[in-house]
Amino acid sequence: MLDRRAFTLGATLTAAATLCGGTARAQVVARAGLGKAEILVLSDGGFQLPLSMLARDTPLPQLEAMTGSKGPSETVLNVTCLKRGNETILFDCGAGANFLAGSGKLAASLEAAGIAPDSVSHVVFTHLHPDHLWGALDEFDSPAFPKATWLAARDEVAFWTDAKVYERLPEDRHAFAAGAQRVLKGLQDGLKTFAAGEEVLPGIAAVATPGHTPGHVSFEIKDGSDRLLVLGDAATHPVASFAHPEWRPASDHDADQAVQTRKAVLGRAADEKLRVVGYHLPKGGIGTVERTGQAFRFIPAAA
Repeated sequence: MLDRRAFTLGATLTAAATLCGGTARAQVVARAGLGKAEILVLSDGGFQLPLSMLARDTPLPQLEAMTGSKGPSETVLNVTCLKRGNETILFDCGAGANFLAGSGKLAASLEAAGIAPDSVSHVVFTHLHPDHLWGALDEFDSPAFPKATWLAARDEVAFWTDAKVYERLPEDRHAFAAGAQRVLKGLQDGLKTFAAGEEVLPGIAAVATPGHTPGHVSFEIKDGSDRLLVLGDAATHPVASFAHPEWRPASDHDADQAVQTRKAVLGRAADEKLRVVGYHLPKGGIGTVERTGQAFRFIPAAA
């Protein structure tokens, strides 16, 4: 079994990540209609990160002024669930038992929603970071959703399984690669890959949003004329990511590429009046995006 203490988002996260009391409950944190389908946002818990991780090149006093806090930044983990007909589709599947304290609540949230593990038909990954992937295996290293088809971007899988991946990562993220390789191996023949731009399932198209990871994708879901964009980690903070899309979070693999991606995907959401759901955004993560000059504003659907 992997030791969660070995896994970090940089050395500072290991020291500072703590249980995020209010966000760690198992629960359905939001519901929304999408055409004839239903969207549930399920909590995988949460933890806290140092403010410095919001932007690696921005002075701490500026971050404190922007957030209105001198303390750590609370991070929630939102798993989007699409229920339509006989399908139950998860977008990412949480951190499982071996990441940071406060995470790994998805199984209990599914139970609270009345969703049995063997009723999940598909799990679609935005990317393969621990808090999105490691919940794919249970405590016996078997697939947590035994009847599911698992879908991940081809470029993302190629990056994490490449023999030279460790040369392309700082040492404190080597365990991310080891964990990704272990989980992907555990999924075996159930894993299928796709290219960004493809329709991965009827009405669900993969949108290229690289930078946070090399093969990161978002997903546009359509049901009739209704649409919703699952952002994944293309935007990770409800203020910083929107008001300062040019800031460079410490968790982004290619910060420059992530900045361009963030500006583009938020611009599209604002211009097309798309609803979005973000993995780390508060109040269930569902909302809309507005332009404010050269930047943006996130308007949560939940009051």
